[in-house]
Amino acid sequence: MSQQQKFKACPSCGNANLRRLDGNSWFCLDCDWDNLNVISKGNDELLSSLLHGDIHSRRIAAQALINIGDADRHLASLMDTNALLEALDDEDADVRYFVAVALGKLEASLTLGKLKQLARDDASALVREGAKTAVEQIESRHLP
Repeated sequence: MSQQQKFKACPSCGNANLRRLDGNSWFCLDCDWDNLNVISKGNDELLSSLLHGDIHSRRIAAQALINIGDADRHLASLMDTNALLEALDDEDADVRYFVAVALGKLEASLTLGKLKQLARDDASALVREGAKTAVEQIESRHLP
C-alpha cells in the first residue's frame, strides 16, 4: 500500500497555495511546481484522453498540459489549439483550469474570446483565475 504525500507548502516557492488532485498529484498555483509524472506518449494519445477519457483520464491529461514550456515535458503545440479549445467546455473544473493555463503558455491568441468568457463567467474561481492569467499572458505577447 502506497502512502500519500502531504504538502503544507510548495517545495519550490514555499507558498501554501497548493492543490491536490488525485492520489499523490500536487501542483502549486503560484509557481507551477508539480510532482506529476512525465507522460512520454505523443500528443495524439494525450489529446484523445483529454477529450474522450473518463474523469480520471481527462484530469491526468489536463495536468500534463501544465508543463507546457518545460523542455523535458513539452506536450502540446499551437497545432493542438482546437482540441484544447474544445476541452475548455469540460464538466470538470480542474480540467478547464489546466487547459486554460496551457493555452496561456502556448500564447494561443485564437482562444482569447473563450478564455475571456471563462475568466468572467465560469462557476469555478480557480478556472476564472486560470483563464484570467492566460488572457494576460496572451495579450502581453500580442499587443503592440
